[in-house]
Amino acid sequence: MGRRIMLLAEAEATNRGCHAAWLDTFEFQAKAFYERIGYECFGALPDFPKGSTRYFMRKDLRPVDEG
Repeated sequence: MGRRIMLLAEAEATNRGCHAAWLDTFEFQAKAFYERIGYECFGALPDFPKGSTRYFMRKDLRPVDEG
């Protein structure tokens, strides 16, 4: 279900002219899920909040031949 929701959101973003997406998540949340659907980590804040890491992730939404 999560994958489908993200794909619909990405399609809507593309329709509105967006070329990329970014989000942040925590290690106890869905980092691996986002990686499986094509997001890559571009930054991390260790111990934020204390005992956890906050990850910043991005995904290029342009078709491969345009990117």
